[in-house]
Amino acid sequence: MEHNFLKENENFEEEEDEGTARVSVRAPLGTRLALKSVLEQHQAWAQRLQAHHKASLKNLKPAQRDHLLDEQHQELHGLRRQGELLDTRDTLVAFGLRQEVQARGWDHPWPDVDLVEIPLGRFPGSTRTGSYPETLPLRLPGALVDQVSAGCWSTSKESIHQLWQWRDDHAPGVLRPDATRPEDQAAAAEYRRLAAGVVTTGEVYRAGIRRGLHAALHTPTPPPITALAPPRWAGTPAPAGPP
Repeated sequence: MEHNFLKENENFEEEEDEGTARVSVRAPLGTRLALKSVLEQHQAWAQRLQAHHKASLKNLKPAQRDHLLDEQHQELHGLRRQGELLDTRDTLVAFGLRQEVQARGWDHPWPDVDLVEIPLGRFPGSTRTGSYPETLPLRLPGALVDQVSAGCWSTSKESIHQLWQWRDDHAPGVLRPDATRPEDQAAAAEYRRLAAGVVTTGEVYRAGIRRGLHAALHTPTPPPITALAPPRWAGTPAPAGPP
């Protein structure tokens, strides 16, 4: 029997050239609406910041313009990385997911985990997808996706192997809610105990989404765009000060 650990955990497709991975995450009802609501304020500020950046490029020499464009790109990247500007769904989830990975103590290399060797297929113990009716397509940093997969597998593999053995030893009907025989109830209790030791990537992604939403809601109001001082370039005269 072939088991696909990465299917519910969740579907992703590597974008090797860009260092990102496409991930499809099952989420509770209302998640899309919550994301749309909290992203709007950040998107409005990002648009004002980008307009300010565009205006600052006027009348610059090509070399100055290229240098300023690079600085502006780095500034936006830094704001997003630090969680001060969460203006896209991917940025918000990636920020929250990094926090979740750190909280679980997973923000380290996994030399003993070979992602290629993680068995494929949905494994026992995972939550039924019907519990999460919304699907969120995301593009996340590939290294972060790999960290989550490695952490989930390292944490869950013993329980998963035991659950596979449990399934080989018991009929599927044991897990029916109407099973009344004492031996079936005992077997079902054992299944639930083992399933509690399984951590799916979907579970971790959903926790990351919650953290990202919380961060976006509690980000301090950004400074007025006019408070951002434009750079002073070599060869550009500075304004005269008071006499």
